[in-house]
Amino acid sequence: MRSSVSVILSNPPPDTTMSYPDYCTNPHHHQTLLVLVRQVGSQLKSRSFQKLYERISRVGHVKVSDSNGSQRPVWVTYRREYPVENNDWGDFQTHRRVLGIITIGQVGSQSDLNDICKQHESLKVKYSSTLYDSRCIILGLNPDGTIYEADSRNPSRGTSPEPNGGIDGGSHPPTINGHAQSTHIKKISAGSTDRDSGVYETVSSEDKPTDSDSHSESPQGMSEGMMDLKIDTNHVNGSDSGSESTSEVGCCDDSKMDSPRDSAVDSAPDSAHDTSQSSISTSASQSSRLSLQPPSNFKTRALFYPTSEHAVNIESQLQEFVSSLFWVLESKRLDKSQEKLERPPLLCAPFERKDFIGLDMDSRTNKKRCVGRLRKQLADLTLQAGLPTEAIVHYSHAADTLRNCNDWLWLAACFEGLCAASVVMLYPNLRRSFGLQRYSSLGVGGNQGGSGGIGNRSRNGAVNTNSLPTGLDPIIVKQTSKHCLSPDDIIDKYREAIVHYSKYRNAGVVETEASIKAVHVLIEQKRYLMAAEFLSNVVFINLQLSDEEKIARFNALADLYHQIGFHRKASFFRRVAAMRCVAPQNQQPDWGQCYRLLLQTLEGYKISLDPLEFRKDGSQGWPALQVQILQELVGTSRRMGQNALCTRHQAFLVCAMLPHLSESERKETANMLESLSARSGSGPAPLVVQDTGVIIPAVNFLNIPICRSVRVQPPAVGRKAEKKLSQEAEEDTGPFIFSPFSSLTSNTQRAQGKMDFDWVEGDVCEVILDLENPMPFELKVTSMMLITEGAQFESWTSTVVLKAERGPQPVTLRGRPQGAGELKITGYSSTVMGVSSNCRLKFIPHMKIPFYTINVVSALPFIQILTANSNTGSLGSERAVSEESGNLHLSLSAGETQECSVVLHNISSQPVEEISIALESKMDKTLLSQVFQYSEENIQAQLPIQPGGKASVTLYVYASSDFLCPSRMMDESLETSSLVSGSEPPSLVSGGPSSLPSRQSVATSSTRGARTRRTDSSASLLSSRSGSSVRSGSSSSTQAPSSTARTRTTLNTSACTGRTLEATMQVKYSGGSGLLADYCRSTQVTVTVDVTPSLLVTRWDVLPAELPHQCYVVLDLLNCATHEMDLHYTPTKHILIEAGDSCRVPIPIDRCPLATLTQNGSDSESGWGWSSVLGNHVASLVELRWTQGPCDTPGRASLTGITFPPATHDLITMAPIHWDVQVDGQDVVGGTENTGVVGRTLELCVGVTNTSGAPLPPLSLRLTAFQDHQNGTLNYRLDAKMTTTGATKLTTPQLAEGEEFRHCCGLVFFTAGVYKVEVTCSPAAAVTQTSFYENITPAHQHAWKFAPPLEITVTDA
Repeated sequence: MRSSVSVILSNPPPDTTMSYPDYCTNPHHHQTLLVLVRQVGSQLKSRSFQKLYERISRVGHVKVSDSNGSQRPVWVTYRREYPVENNDWGDFQTHRRVLGIITIGQVGSQSDLNDICKQHESLKVKYSSTLYDSRCIILGLNPDGTIYEADSRNPSRGTSPEPNGGIDGGSHPPTINGHAQSTHIKKISAGSTDRDSGVYETVSSEDKPTDSDSHSESPQGMSEGMMDLKIDTNHVNGSDSGSESTSEVGCCDDSKMDSPRDSAVDSAPDSAHDTSQSSISTSASQSSRLSLQPPSNFKTRALFYPTSEHAVNIESQLQEFVSSLFWVLESKRLDKSQEKLERPPLLCAPFERKDFIGLDMDSRTNKKRCVGRLRKQLADLTLQAGLPTEAIVHYSHAADTLRNCNDWLWLAACFEGLCAASVVMLYPNLRRSFGLQRYSSLGVGGNQGGSGGIGNRSRNGAVNTNSLPTGLDPIIVKQTSKHCLSPDDIIDKYREAIVHYSKYRNAGVVETEASIKAVHVLIEQKRYLMAAEFLSNVVFINLQLSDEEKIARFNALADLYHQIGFHRKASFFRRVAAMRCVAPQNQQPDWGQCYRLLLQTLEGYKISLDPLEFRKDGSQGWPALQVQILQELVGTSRRMGQNALCTRHQAFLVCAMLPHLSESERKETANMLESLSARSGSGPAPLVVQDTGVIIPAVNFLNIPICRSVRVQPPAVGRKAEKKLSQEAEEDTGPFIFSPFSSLTSNTQRAQGKMDFDWVEGDVCEVILDLENPMPFELKVTSMMLITEGAQFESWTSTVVLKAERGPQPVTLRGRPQGAGELKITGYSSTVMGVSSNCRLKFIPHMKIPFYTINVVSALPFIQILTANSNTGSLGSERAVSEESGNLHLSLSAGETQECSVVLHNISSQPVEEISIALESKMDKTLLSQVFQYSEENIQAQLPIQPGGKASVTLYVYASSDFLCPSRMMDESLETSSLVSGSEPPSLVSGGPSSLPSRQSVATSSTRGARTRRTDSSASLLSSRSGSSVRSGSSSSTQAPSSTARTRTTLNTSACTGRTLEATMQVKYSGGSGLLADYCRSTQVTVTVDVTPSLLVTRWDVLPAELPHQCYVVLDLLNCATHEMDLHYTPTKHILIEAGDSCRVPIPIDRCPLATLTQNGSDSESGWGWSSVLGNHVASLVELRWTQGPCDTPGRASLTGITFPPATHDLITMAPIHWDVQVDGQDVVGGTENTGVVGRTLELCVGVTNTSGAPLPPLSLRLTAFQDHQNGTLNYRLDAKMTTTGATKLTTPQLAEGEEFRHCCGLVFFTAGVYKVEVTCSPAAAVTQTSFYENITPAHQHAWKFAPPLEITVTDA
């Protein structure tokens, strides 16, 4: 306990502390043998030494067969420099001992040789306390010791000198210090496969040793156990820098080895060795050469080589050297494992020695301490000897012993060794991980910094925390390493060891290295957060280091943080290292190294010096840190004197960090950039950093100003070039086949910016850029012009000043195509704040189209459009229209016709040789042909149009309109339901057009409700209709509707609203060179016709006429114009209608023949199928002409589109039957009065004759008597007033053409009065009802009535 307190409170002198930590250490170094490789003498060049050192460092693994025949893996660590202070800690941890020394020098004289030997011996003395063996490689001497002459022939790559540099054949054995050296290993035949024959064989780390063993010849001066030596080599790739050795397992193929497999040869040389001897003469002339002899005190084995290229067998020499170190180590391990001392010595760390002076070493506690420390050292030797399982056992026993005596320092070393032995077994591939490099290469824009990051490290270790590495069987590991720590226990022991190390102020280096080893294990286990905890402990360990060592320390920490994925933390420490390079206390600041380290920090701060890869939206990285780092780069490059580099970094700062700068910062950085660019400028070319080769990409201001959109302006409509229609018509694209891939392809092509218009050669073309100024001041942009590819294009430069305001500001860039072909617009160039930029559209983030492609065609003629109203005068009143499109506006009343003149003026220098005119409109073709008409032959007769000439086209415009009212226009109380109105619900017209009415029989209307009827002079228009072709009855009923009815109505604005007709006259023309290229230009004139209402048909109906072949179409007409209208509705009749007045006019027309219905009706059995046919028939016979206004403007209206419900079809069509009605033998005709007497039978005979021209099916004949009370009430209940004799309902047989059917019955009246008899004939299927109320004839069926109904006046006797 006393000693522990003494150790904790001790304050040793500085020489007992290790110089600096080894930041490249890992747990596998505990099993390696440390070999120091030094350059001696002054003749050897650093490059030659570097090449040899790299070859030496590849021999990092040698397999040696021990005395029991089992193979031991021996690992070697090579170092160029190793402080003696660190070597003094060899008792504490044996892997810190320098066991071997290899010196490399070159001689040219005896003095050079003496100097090399002296330096070598001094190194041996320096590390004599731990040194086992050494080698001295001397270049410039032949194997016999003579000086190598440069004019001698160099040996070929196939030569194989002896291990000591001697020649093949044995006639000249090599001599060192005058003693002949015997051959160490016997050469085997080339075809031998015996791996134990003594041949140094290169094997991969995965190869397992064979069971066959044979023994090589015993080397001179070695123990008897050396007779069983077997060595297998596994060459690995060393560090490129050469600053550190490696213990990584690797595989080196034979093609990369400079020497053959044989390390020594016998006296029987092969052909390859014979070839090598041609460069070394064995004649008597050798005696005349100067032979150099090493000093007498030089006791080291020397290897002579003329040059480094001649050292083809140096690997085999190193294998033999490593085997010698192993056997010395093995002997020491055996000695320590077998010795039993009564008073074991106390092993101490350098700073502990003074603390044990004067203490009682015979105490029980101190004896345990001595035994525990010796056991711990034995475990170190056992681990180095390739026995990790035994080492774990020794470490465990030593830890138990040291824990009992509270020896925390050595207990921590036991834990560290125990972890190292476990890692050797569990993670054999840990040695494969990339070694740390102090100054990693920079990949600008890519993965910067060290190469050991998570993203690019290839690891074969544990997949998860507790899993074993790939390739290790858990059962085998359990059997062979029972005491091996689990992955979690390894970390716990490392943590406990570090805690114990932290108790000692002089163990800071050991604590640091233990933490680094734990970090490597955690990286292998992929436990990165816990690795960060161990690295944090390293940061807070206080070590006395120089500035250079501190820089190395921060770089090492940065590399480790980079490996665990803490890129920002890695960059932080690398930046700290950079700042240490130029710290104020540094007497020689290295700005170049500071700049290189700052470049390596960019990745961790999410900065890429390539603006195209750097995210400007702030979604990654920390803007404040990024701005600071970039400012430090600017300042560092400025102190370096690199003005161009400084300007480039400042431009990147302004461009990339613009969204994160305040307005004041933007202004300040912009002013600084202008000042720097005024000195050196900044072009759009990359810069190369001197001494590093790092390329700094160009900075193009893609966001200063911000280009919001690019609009390639098409030519004006009048100047647009198009492919001729004839050429397009000839192209055969084949049948249409739908494919989603073709649609995607077309979309992609469109997205690539292929313009659907052409530019014309020689025309001024424009591209509009919507630019936004992000700076808080007016931004001046100079030398702004388009960047194009393809066809020759003259781009004009422009200078713009963008206002300091938000929002896009349009900037127009112009140019002129100089030739035909495909032109590609890829971007624009500009100069802002002294920085020239080539802004490609594909690099602008929000621009989806990388370039725009426009086809440039040959020059074409151009014409100007002039318009004039032909009714107002000649061409003297012509009016020019714009290039884009002409616009001719007319205002006409519905039905009015007007002429208009369109003049084509050729203002180009070439004649117009071809021209075509076409009308385009959204109207249907029929309506278009009614509204617009012109003569194309007239314009073709005026070709060619010479330059300056004119040609005119006369356009006839008719204001077509729908003259049928879409809704009811008059009040219901003033009208009758018998007139047709378009406001009836569609359900009442059985799905017909909205302008069609609902027709019901008179009888139905009386039963469903009484309706008020007009009793004025127009009652004949409103009376019931029987549907017969012959009209008879009273005088009031037979009067023709020759008078008109006037009504003042309230206008419905929706019905009297005008319409607009619009059409475009397309004029395509070509001529000159453009005609030869099959291109043309097109212009257009838009003709807009505002149609105002004039005459409107609000209602329509059909009434029977006096003549059987005619009927009356009764129209309610409304004057919607603002002037009085003179309406001519028949050739001989007209009427004046005031504005807003309505009148009813009857128009007699001929009925439609049945043959017409049969030919044109869509369905002869459906009433609605004949509606359009009958409507066309009526519209063709009725034409309404009118004049209005002060100029008596003429117009005409038609009934196009009028339709009639099925109930009116029988009135419009010719009846298929002829009625013959007699009362008491007297024929009933129009105007005939029928009388009867109460109580006397009145005989009624009805005859039906087939006049349809085809057989008629059976018909249902029905006689119905009723009384009309003239008040809208019809009385059919006459049982008490009359009776009949004979049938009133019967079915006729089928009637042939011209055949007649006659039926007679008697009528007996009981009371006097006026009676009416309705005679109806319909198809037999319609009369199957038993009650009149149910006997309603469907609207789609035919029913022919004798009209007017038969009227009988019955009087008393």
